[in-house]
Amino acid sequence: MTEEVLPKSVTDEPAEMQFYIVSARKFWTLNLMTFGFYSVYWFYKHWSEYKKSHGDDVWPIARGIFSIFFAHSLFSLFEAKYEINLKEKPSSLTHFATVFVVLSVLGNIVGRLSEKGIGLPFSAFAMYITLFVSSFCLYKAQTLANLASSDPSGSANDRFTLLNFVWIFIGLVFWFLVLVGTQMTLVGQ
Repeated sequence: MTEEVLPKSVTDEPAEMQFYIVSARKFWTLNLMTFGFYSVYWFYKHWSEYKKSHGDDVWPIARGIFSIFFAHSLFSLFEAKYEINLKEKPSSLTHFATVFVVLSVLGNIVGRLSEKGIGLPFSAFAMYITLFVSSFCLYKAQTLANLASSDPSGSANDRFTLLNFVWIFIGLVFWFLVLVGTQMTLVGQ
């Protein structure tokens, strides 16, 4: 088995690497209430903080939108910061990144099937399950990022802002429409 070697840019000044800190309560609320759309912002914020602190030429917006292509590298950066700051090797997040990527793609597919009424009610339930499991994968990564940033509870970002409540409201409207649409489709069959 070969040992993973981090790129020189990661190991030059690792203590300077900064990431987005958020509490578990706020993470779960925002990600579930916005039907997973918060994860785009979540990836964006992590890459944005990394870029500001490390100076690498990355595009945080693109990495937020196309997160499935960058999940593994972001999770590896969390591991690297954890290992350097806490002087111990963390549990690997690779499997969580892989599950997140697979479920993101699968969730998109079953969401489309559900919209077309194909495979109901199983496609609708599968869509909800992929949301919860992929959220869990991101939560595990966030837990490590918080630990590596010396804020295990995420208390630096635990309060909800007015903008958070706006997004929660929009997400609840979306949830309502999805659930009503699913119910109407099931009744119509």
